[in-house]
Amino acid sequence: MLVSVISVGNELLNGDTLNTNLAYLGERLADAGVPLHRETCVPDDREAIRAALSHALIDSAAVITIGGLGPTTDDLTRTVVAETLGLALHEDPDVAAAIRAYLARCAVSIPPEAIRLQSLVPAAAQVLPNPNGTAPGLCCQRPGQATVIMLPGPPAEFRPMVDDAVLPRLLQAVPPSLQRPRVVRVAGLAESRVEACVQATLLPLPGLQVAYCAKPGCVTVRLSDPCHRADLLDTAATRLRQAFAALALPPDCLTPADHVAQLLQARGWYLAAAESCTGGLVAAAATDIPGSSAWFAGALVTYSNEWKQTLLGVRQQTLDAHGAVSEAVVREMLAGLRARFGVRAAIAISGIAGPAGATPDKPVGTVCVGVCADAVTTVTRLQFPGNRHSVRERATAMAFVLLRTALLQPPASCPPPVVPLTPSPCCPEPRHVQPVQ
Repeated sequence: MLVSVISVGNELLNGDTLNTNLAYLGERLADAGVPLHRETCVPDDREAIRAALSHALIDSAAVITIGGLGPTTDDLTRTVVAETLGLALHEDPDVAAAIRAYLARCAVSIPPEAIRLQSLVPAAAQVLPNPNGTAPGLCCQRPGQATVIMLPGPPAEFRPMVDDAVLPRLLQAVPPSLQRPRVVRVAGLAESRVEACVQATLLPLPGLQVAYCAKPGCVTVRLSDPCHRADLLDTAATRLRQAFAALALPPDCLTPADHVAQLLQARGWYLAAAESCTGGLVAAAATDIPGSSAWFAGALVTYSNEWKQTLLGVRQQTLDAHGAVSEAVVREMLAGLRARFGVRAAIAISGIAGPAGATPDKPVGTVCVGVCADAVTTVTRLQFPGNRHSVRERATAMAFVLLRTALLQPPASCPPPVVPLTPSPCCPEPRHVQPVQ
């Protein structure tokens, strides 16, 4: 039972837009036990869309199109799908009314012809409401034939529709071919070290399919089994969690930042950040988590030395002796945060993201990251590869990895950690965090 995706848009092919929709859909479907069979990206061209759809219909139980449902002349998806399936298009007055209501709420007006175009629905198609935009989704479900689902391209519209409208329908049309995969996320280890531990741990369990996905600060290990052995998957996941010990994130945490949020909330602590080269990315990562007001106090972007001195109390002699990118300066940034804002958890970062600013002893990618969790303070100098964006992203992720590690070493007055700090054969030093390579 195969599922294919067709992504439509010139902007995807010429590099103007990153296709994050595919990543989101693939992850959501894989979690449901319905992995994608193929994805085809085509331009806003009638024949290209038709060819991709015709090919997908040959062997797919469901085809999902993304994009091309807007009101402009290059939005061709609904027309081509209707023609290919032999379905007539008609204007749906309920869809038109929903579009007008949405535009009224947003205090926006568009030409009547644009509303008419987005109100066209193939015969017998189900309309999938889109509360975050004008173009509705459309589902053409015919007995004995592939289900075709058309979704708008803007991620803010696409993602809620995937969760609320698409997955329930798709799981009816395409029964899961696998047991739901088991996922173990490992914080602060390089992908190669994670793989070595997985192989050593799971060697006695043949038949498992293991996939790895490395992101800054975290490696996801996905376990699946085409033979539907739920007990085998559960055993494998349990063994991995025992092997990685404190490095394994709780099952409900997608990132180290998520776990930091849980640990801080459990203690009633607040986190503050002082950022230089990351320019607010730590604050963004914190506030991306729903409910962050319960544990995140705020951040200062102290990019200049003057602001480091004025707002955080960094001493001129420390800057003169060690430079802004140094463990000594980051320690004073941490101390300033805690003294001036009374928080029990803190992050401070100073680095050289590039492409300029390097010195012989501090090349591009040099970042000093400091974290504090009450009496536990860690300051380390790291060297990250990659461009400016990559260095900033990796530094932000590693800050949360280090803070999580510090929070798992609580003083005696704090409750026991959520994850026990026990050594394991694969990870004999769970407190030691390796920079992600």
